[in-house]
Amino acid sequence: MKQCCRIGSVFLMIIVMLLSAVDMSAARKRTRSVSSVKQEQKANAQAIKKTSQQLDENAKATSRTLNALNTLGAEIRQQNDSIASINHQIDSIDSAMKHINDSIVTLDGKLNALRDSYARSVTRIRNSQQGSMDKLAFIFSAESFTQAYRRFRYLGEFSKWRKRRNDEIKAVQARLEKQRDELTRLQGVKSGMLTRMNVARNDLEKKQNETSALVAKLKKEGASLKKVLRQKEAQARALDNELDRLIAEEQRRQAEEEKRRQAEEKRKEQERLLAEENARKKQQQKEQEAKAAPAKAEQPERKAVAQPKPASTAAKPATNYAMAETSRKLTGSFESNKGRLLFPVNGKYKIVRPFGRHKHPDLPHVTTDNGGIDIEVPAGGTARAVFDGTVSEVFRLPGYNTIVMVRHGKYLTIYANLSNINVKKGDALKQGQTIGTIYSDPDDGNRSILHFELRQEKQKLNPTAWVR
Repeated sequence: MKQCCRIGSVFLMIIVMLLSAVDMSAARKRTRSVSSVKQEQKANAQAIKKTSQQLDENAKATSRTLNALNTLGAEIRQQNDSIASINHQIDSIDSAMKHINDSIVTLDGKLNALRDSYARSVTRIRNSQQGSMDKLAFIFSAESFTQAYRRFRYLGEFSKWRKRRNDEIKAVQARLEKQRDELTRLQGVKSGMLTRMNVARNDLEKKQNETSALVAKLKKEGASLKKVLRQKEAQARALDNELDRLIAEEQRRQAEEEKRRQAEEKRKEQERLLAEENARKKQQQKEQEAKAAPAKAEQPERKAVAQPKPASTAAKPATNYAMAETSRKLTGSFESNKGRLLFPVNGKYKIVRPFGRHKHPDLPHVTTDNGGIDIEVPAGGTARAVFDGTVSEVFRLPGYNTIVMVRHGKYLTIYANLSNINVKKGDALKQGQTIGTIYSDPDDGNRSILHFELRQEKQKLNPTAWVR
C-alpha cells in the first residue's frame, strides 16, 4: 500500500513538472513572438525606405540619362550643321578653283599667243634687214633720204611695239602667277576643310554611338522613364497654368486700372466743363446787368428782354490716346526687332529641347511638348533681358526653381530655372541686363538649363523666330 502511494506521488510530481515546462515554453514562445514582430516591423520599415530611396535614385538616374540624351541630340544637330557648312565651303572652294583653272588655261593660251606673235614679228624684222649689221647700217643703206627717214620711223615704232609687247607679256605672266598662287592657297584651305570635316564626322559617329547606348539604357528603364516623363509633363502643365493665371490677373488689374483712369478723366472733364459753364453764365449775367442799367434809367417801365439760354457746348471727354500710343509704340518696337532680339543667355549655349510638340528623335513612342526652348549653358551661366521691359512677376515652382516674368508691352518673356536673381517685381530692365544665375543641378553634374518662353499675352510663340 505504501509502495502504491509512493508511485502515485512520483507520478503526480512528474505531471506537475511537465505542466510547468509547457507553461514556461509557451511564455518563452510568446516573448519571442513579440520581439520578432518588432524586429520584422523595423526591417520592413528599413526595406520600404531603401526601396523608396532606390526608386528616387532610379528616377534621378533616368532624368540624368534623358538630359544627357537631349544634350547629345543638340550636339549632333550642331555637328550636322557644322558638316553642312564645311561641305558648302568646300563646294565654294571647288567652284573658285575651277574658275581659277579656267582662267589659268586662258592666260596660258594668251601668253603663248603673245610669245608666238612677238617671235614672228622679230623674225620678220630681222629678215627685212637682210643681214645688216645694226640699226644705223640698216638706215644708211637706204637708196634715198626719204627711204632712210621711213626706216628710222619704222625702227622707232617697232621699238615702242616691242616694249608694249614685253610689258603685256610680263603683265600676263604676273596675273598667271597670282592665279596659280591663289589656286595653291585654295588647295591648302580645302585640305584644312576636309580635315575639319573628317574630325567632325568622327565626333558625330562617336556621339551617335553614345546616343545609341543611352537609348538602350533608357529602354531598359521603361517604368522609370515613364515616371520621369509624367513628372516633367506635370511640371510643365503647372508652369503653364500658373503663367496663365498670372497673365489673366495682370489683364484684370490693367482693365480695372484703365476703367478707373477713364472714370477719373471723365469726372475731371465734367468738372472742367461745369466750371466753364458757370463762369460763362456769370459773365453773361454781368453783361446783361451792365446793359440793363442805362435802359432802366431812360425807360423805367421797359422790362428786360429775357436772354436766350445758350446752347450747351459740352463735348464728350476725349479718349486718352497717349497711353495707347505708348503701348503700341513699345509693342511695335518689340515686333520690329523680331529675329534680332538678344539671345537670353550670355556666351556659349546649346538648345537641348526645341519649341513645340515633337516626336523624340531617338525614343520611339515618346512625344515631347515644350512651351519654349531649353538652353544648356556652362555652370555659372546667366540669363539676360532680351529687350527693354518691366519685371511683372517673380515666383517659384517645383522643377523650375525661381521664375522671372518680364513684360514688353503686350509681349512677355519668361526666364525659368534660376537660382540667384538680381531683379525684383516692378523693376525696369534694359536690354541685355542680367536677370539672374541659371540653376546648376548638383545631382546632374552641375548641368545648367534655362527654360525660356516668349508669349503674346497667353499665346505661346516660338522664341527661335525672335532671338538670335
